[in-house]
Amino acid sequence: MKFYPINLNLRDKKVLIVGAGRVALRKFKRLLQAGAQIKITSPEFNQEFLPYLNQESEKYIFLKRKFRDEDLNGRFLVFAATNNSELNRRIAFLARKKNILVNTADNAEISDFTLPAIVNRGELLLTISTGSSLPALSKNIRKKMESEFGIEYQLLLDIMSGNRGNMVENIENNQLRKNIFRKIAADDFLIKIRDIIDNYDSQILANDNYNLKKSEYLALKEEIKKEITYLIARTKNNQNLEK
Repeated sequence: MKFYPINLNLRDKKVLIVGAGRVALRKFKRLLQAGAQIKITSPEFNQEFLPYLNQESEKYIFLKRKFRDEDLNGRFLVFAATNNSELNRRIAFLARKKNILVNTADNAEISDFTLPAIVNRGELLLTISTGSSLPALSKNIRKKMESEFGIEYQLLLDIMSGNRGNMVENIENNQLRKNIFRKIAADDFLIKIRDIIDNYDSQILANDNYNLKKSEYLALKEEIKKEITYLIARTKNNQNLEK
């Protein structure tokens, strides 16, 4: 294994991106979702940055100029994403001297880390990496996983994030609690969630529409909560019958 897998908490961490092409844009969008404080320096910006350039935000700053050494000051991560390999190498060298982790878009060998392909369903984050040997394979695997892991995982984890604490507190029997969690995480329960979604609106599954309107999402959550409540009661009753 060439790389050590790790999930970083980048909320409010200062990150620098040098370059503003399509590669930089992808990195920017993912960093924005992670809550990082982003600075981008580049003489030119890809037109897809335009919506962000036209609005102010506390989360990012764009500097339309060439990279300066002092841009590295106080940064937690650096992405060298220019179309100039020599500049990317220089940024990597300077960042390493300052003990800043760096990723270069065109050279994994001089990078401290690489970015895997991801499938994101709310709190479920699946990553795929081929060690930079064949990124196209990572993309193919990601597409397969996108169809296999749907919105049911997002809904279930969203519900459990708000209810797990209460379940732990209210179900004193340790073995019963484990049994309930296993049943909630089992394939047949996830299939049941898909059936609920399908009965509610089959197009949600057919179109991979994971950006539901708030009212739709809340309605689905309530239906699934009822199923979880029923499952907990049934599991408790079964255990009492076994005594």
